[in-house]
Amino acid sequence: MNVKTVITILLFIVFGWSSWIDVNGLWVELPVMVHQLPEGWNLPSYFTVMIQLANIGPLAYGLVKYLCRRRPLNSEDGGLQTLETVTIFIITGVGMLATLLLAFFWHETSFIGGVEHSTVLLVLVFFLSLVDCTSSVTFLPFLSRFKAIYMTPFYIGEGLSGLLPTALAFIQGSGEYSCVNQTTNGTSSIQPNYYPLLFPVQDFFVVLCCMLSLSILAFIVLRYSGYCRSEVCDKPEYLKGYQSSNTGSERFANSTVTESQATLPVVDSGSPMISGGQKSGLTTIQYFSLLGVMALVSCLANGALPSIQIYSLLPYGQLYYSLGVKLAMLANPLACFLGFCAFRQSFIVLNILTAVAMASAAYIIVIASYSPTPPVEGVAGAVFMVLVWIIFTAVVSYLKVYISSILLKKGHSALFWAGVVTQVGSCIGAIVAFICTTVAQLFTPAPSC
Repeated sequence: MNVKTVITILLFIVFGWSSWIDVNGLWVELPVMVHQLPEGWNLPSYFTVMIQLANIGPLAYGLVKYLCRRRPLNSEDGGLQTLETVTIFIITGVGMLATLLLAFFWHETSFIGGVEHSTVLLVLVFFLSLVDCTSSVTFLPFLSRFKAIYMTPFYIGEGLSGLLPTALAFIQGSGEYSCVNQTTNGTSSIQPNYYPLLFPVQDFFVVLCCMLSLSILAFIVLRYSGYCRSEVCDKPEYLKGYQSSNTGSERFANSTVTESQATLPVVDSGSPMISGGQKSGLTTIQYFSLLGVMALVSCLANGALPSIQIYSLLPYGQLYYSLGVKLAMLANPLACFLGFCAFRQSFIVLNILTAVAMASAAYIIVIASYSPTPPVEGVAGAVFMVLVWIIFTAVVSYLKVYISSILLKKGHSALFWAGVVTQVGSCIGAIVAFICTTVAQLFTPAPSC
């Protein structure tokens, strides 16, 4: 591995963390913000609604992309590639600006219908979510222009989008507290006593803004620098499935049926997941099965389970809740590092990993449904619950790299649809979780102390 490859890998890691770092930052900073905002602990429910409304971004991009596909590509660069580049610049720029505004105005409120709301915060959450949701359908297709080895660094960066804000919040002391005996009006009770923060919320979001600015610089270097030009595929995967016909329906058919029945091209020998020289083809059923698994794991990992994490871990105590959240975040990028190993494409491995993810998710849901008195108690139950969260996060992270590396051989169209099903799955999971936790109130939270 030469110096140029290492530098490009680092650039993709920095670029990759811009995908969800701002929204993840909001979630880890919630324990500080809820005590100063009128919505209190109902704020996560408002966040969920705003994030799902932001799915209008991928829908709008998909419509514009479809209209561009109807125009023939007159050059290798083409209108589609220009659209993608402009969109990435817009969403990363909006994300950086919204994060900066969040640092200074997150606590501003206004009255709507006589009820006080965190208006500025919720509006900015919508724009941040608009950015991150749209990144799902733009970043992966951009990646298809480069050699397959850079798929893994991108997912490592995406994993860091959760780990870095968590580490920053840990240094800040967000949500850290001790249980103390307090007496109010002659009544004694044990209440959480929150520790003072090392630095304020404003500084937290300013740091995230700086991280986003680094991601923009990384994208500029990747897109325009001659230094990275040699890392672009000789025959870009970007153009596959778009040049063989003039109508959108014919292009779609060509990219999902004709290519899947043919032998897929050999990937560069340095690419992860697939050994050099191996010929591999996908049937139509296999292709849609991969998209289905991607949607399913996204539904659970991005939508449903984060909403019930507190119900599955907090009944075992604050220590195990903190360990579960932080170690699961750490497992994400570490699992992505396995993508550098040259494993052969195998649907048997894919099925085993999917089964492990489903079993872990089922255990988490069952334990959460028993909150605040889980059926498996004690230290053994707590440690096992933390391990299940680590295993689930690691397997899902690895599955995303594994599936994307296979779909990369089918080119731009396959990765675009991978981004679409990721967002659709996440949306469905979040809506179901919102109904179960907020509307139907099927889960009972454990007391902090």
